[in-house]
Amino acid sequence: MDNYLQTQLDSLVDLYNIMKKKYRWKANDISLRFAAYLFCLRSKPFDESQYDEMLKYIKKNTGLFSSHRTQAFTLTALLITRFDDPKQAHSDLLDYESLMKNEGFKSSQYLSIAAYALLLTCPKNSTPQRVKKAFEIYKRMKENHYWLTSADDYPVAVLLSDSEDHLDKIEKEMESCYQQLNDAGLRKSNGLQFLSHLLTFSPEATERKVARCKETMNYLKQHKLGVSSTYYGAIGFLALLGEEADKAKEEVREAVDYLKNIKGFKWHNKDLNILIVASMISNKYMEDTKHQQMLETTLGISIQALIAAQTAALIAATSAAAAASAASASG
Repeated sequence: MDNYLQTQLDSLVDLYNIMKKKYRWKANDISLRFAAYLFCLRSKPFDESQYDEMLKYIKKNTGLFSSHRTQAFTLTALLITRFDDPKQAHSDLLDYESLMKNEGFKSSQYLSIAAYALLLTCPKNSTPQRVKKAFEIYKRMKENHYWLTSADDYPVAVLLSDSEDHLDKIEKEMESCYQQLNDAGLRKSNGLQFLSHLLTFSPEATERKVARCKETMNYLKQHKLGVSSTYYGAIGFLALLGEEADKAKEEVREAVDYLKNIKGFKWHNKDLNILIVASMISNKYMEDTKHQQMLETTLGISIQALIAAQTAALIAATSAAAAASAASASG
């Protein structure tokens, strides 16, 4: 493993431990890992006072039931690491969300990520056209995969709307990727749809992109790094690297092996380690801004999905425990 990657991983671990110590009773563990990742990805020093101030700002300027409050730790990291004036960026983010709601997008934990993607890639004078195109793309996703398509597809629809390609071409490529990936052995799922959307960003021939995904998945399985459909995004990050994918997946294996020896990363969220490492390594190869914006946003989608799944599991476990306690008491 090269020195650059090891330095990045060490910085990630150090910052995660700092944030966990301070915020462990206030934030979801996955949120803190993602926040630490963002600071390392952007090589942005962590300023505790600035971070706390932004957390308070978001709370003060949003409603009691706003998703911004539940996502405050990740949103704060996203805004601080990307904008010189994160408070103004948050104000713009709320404006972009309003535009999206007026077009037909619904409030959800993914709407803020979608608005963030729009904020990164679209000047204000172009937002009405972009939002309209994004919603058209989303509606086509819904028509083709009604049961799989939901609010978690909003951010990718926004990113795809930045393409100059016609809607028909975008839709055709998404569907071609989905079917060929399934034919290659990846099971139909929400994760597969997400992967097919990622591949649509690349102009490379569909057959080659799909073949690279299959090669990458087989490589990860061979080295006991197999990923469930929830983490297919990791495969997509690597496949988008083209000819660099072979070298990158070896670095992923080395980096994950390195993290296995570190407390807090050895057993906890092993699949998440693969996802974060894959995106961190992909970022090293993706030098152009557009690819980096795509990488950051799509990882955000994955992280929010994981947080939602973890929250749902926690609620289910708590409900089951409460029901068992009630049954015991009545007995």
